[in-house]
Amino acid sequence: MKLFLDSADENHVKFWSGQGILDGVTTNPSVLLRDGVTDPTATFASLARLIAPGVLHAEVTAESGAALVSEALMLSELGDNVAIKVPMLTPQGVPCLAEMHELAGAGVQVNTTACLSYGQAALATKAGARYVSIMLGRVDDEGGDGAAVIEEVRRWLDRWGYRTEIIAASLRGPGDVRRAMDAGAHCVTVPPAILSKLADHKYTRHTVQEFLDAADATAAKAA
Repeated sequence: MKLFLDSADENHVKFWSGQGILDGVTTNPSVLLRDGVTDPTATFASLARLIAPGVLHAEVTAESGAALVSEALMLSELGDNVAIKVPMLTPQGVPCLAEMHELAGAGVQVNTTACLSYGQAALATKAGARYVSIMLGRVDDEGGDGAAVIEEVRRWLDRWGYRTEIIAASLRGPGDVRRAMDAGAHCVTVPPAILSKLADHKYTRHTVQEFLDAADATAAKAA
């Protein structure tokens, strides 16, 4: 299973890369805005170099058609380790499958984002997507079961031998990460705050402090 950091903050990326656990970084326009990015292209290029050979996922902002394909091709040239996020639909509900298929045919690693159903993930796979980002938290928001969608899609991919990988996205807490892992997601993408929670536990801190206090007491007696 792969672990991605959902962040455009280079300090966070450097820290977690240094822990030896990251397989890549995911971004989207909301993440760029949150992290104060003003030059997305330069940031993508920098992050791609920073995390290589891990994969950077950069999202297009053109809605559809030739403009989307052109932007995606430009971004893909930032590095061999850059995957391009293409939304499943336009805001008007028009599928972007043709654009995905064209990009995949040109050798671009396509990450179909904003997938919220089994059908969307299956169609994106057929169009040639290398990744499908299933937004577990948003499926749950609508009364569905995001983990169940991931499990069903994983079963379908395995049955027919597709190489497409599921990225579990829109994870709201450590519990969602566990659900995604248990459901069989190939990858999970986690914002820094949640990744910190996964690593932390107050009783681990307490236990380590007990050990250090005992070591200090032993050293005091020996002195």
